Amino acid sequence: MDIARIALLAAVSLLLGVALAAWGELLPVRPGFVAGPALVGAVLLARAYWARRRRVVGDEPSPAERRLWLHLAGNALIVGFVVRVLAEPGSEVHRSTGDTGGLDSWLMVAGAAVAWWLLREPGDRHDERDRDIAAFGDRVGYWALVTLLLGFLLTLGFAPPGHLDRFTHWLIANALLVLIIAAGVVQYAAQLARYARERRLDHQDETP
Repeated sequence: MDIARIALLAAVSLLLGVALAAWGELLPVRPGFVAGPALVGAVLLARAYWARRRRVVGDEPSPAERRLWLHLAGNALIVGFVVRVLAEPGSEVHRSTGDTGGLDSWLMVAGAAVAWWLLREPGDRHDERDRDIAAFGDRVGYWALVTLLLGFLLTLGFAPPGHLDRFTHWLIANALLVLIIAAGVVQYAAQLARYARERRLDHQDETP
C-alpha cells in the first residue's frame, strides 16, 4: 500500500507538470502560479492528515520522512514540466525569441520552499534510522544519476546523423539539469520505500 502511494504521488506530480506545460496557455495565470500554491496546499492537507493520524492511530511520519514526500512531489512536478517544455519542437530557440518556462520553474521552486517551511518543526532531529535511510538514498541517487548520465552521453555520442539537430547547448544544459532532478526523484522514492519497509518490520515485531 505504501509503495502504491509513493508511485501514485510521483506519477500524479509528473503528469501535473506535463499538463501545466502542455496546456498552460489556457490558464488565466502562469502555470507556476498554479503549481506553487498546489504544493503548498498539498502540504497543508498532508499536515492535517498526519495530525489526525497521530490522534487516531498514534503514529505519524518522522520530520525527515515528511520532507521526503514534499521533495518527491516537487521534483517530479518540475521534471514533468521541464521535459514537456524541452520536448516541444522549437523550444531550443525560445531562449532568444520567447518564453522557455524558466520563470514557472522558479515559481515552483518558490512554492516548494514555502511548503518546506510549513513542514519544518522546531527541534527537528534525525535519529539513527533517519541517517541510515538517508545514506541508502544517497547511494540509490548516485547510481540513478550515473545511469541516466551514461544513457544521455551514449545518446549524444552514437545517435544517427540528424537525430540531434535540436540539441543546442541550451537544450543539452537543461536536459542535464532534468536528469539530476530525476535522479532525485528516484532517490526520494527509494528512501520512502525504505521507511515503509521499516514500518512493516516494526509492525511484525510488535505482533504476538
